[in-house]
Amino acid sequence: MGRYTGKTCRLIFMLVITVVFFVAEIVAGYAGNSIALVSDSFNMLSDMVSLCVGLLSARLSRRSGSERCSYGLARVEVVGALSNAVFLTALLFSISAEAIKRLSRPEPIDDPFLVLVVGSLGLAVNVVGLFIFQDCRWLCGRGQRGAAEEKSDEKVVMNGEADLCKWFLTP
Repeated sequence: MGRYTGKTCRLIFMLVITVVFFVAEIVAGYAGNSIALVSDSFNMLSDMVSLCVGLLSARLSRRSGSERCSYGLARVEVVGALSNAVFLTALLFSISAEAIKRLSRPEPIDDPFLVLVVGSLGLAVNVVGLFIFQDCRWLCGRGQRGAAEEKSDEKVVMNGEADLCKWFLTP
């Protein structure tokens, strides 16, 4: 088995795409004088931080126990989620302060077409990320239930979420 598993490759792939579009959105946001695009670029920055924390916590959580950490580092993921929540809260307050300032002194958008194109591409990146990280077997037809699956009443629950395939395939 290689160094990277499928989930790790997904994280790295999304991290590369997110870095590229973070730079594109921050440059286009300041060039077009658009607070919406700048705030979306900081949302991409938040995604980058969470992907890095996810990669780091996935690597650290695989470590076995030691004398100092008898149960290993399985709860590193929780600390990573906490750090991401703190970062998002700080981001929320900074964007809100800038938005209130812009409400009191509105400024025109310099290049609306550039803002529209880059914003649309940013939305496309988020949709690609959604499909990469979700279980979308129902799109390929592999999520169809057979007769044996229909008879069983057990539900598949992962991380507290219901199975999307059964929801979409239910008539």
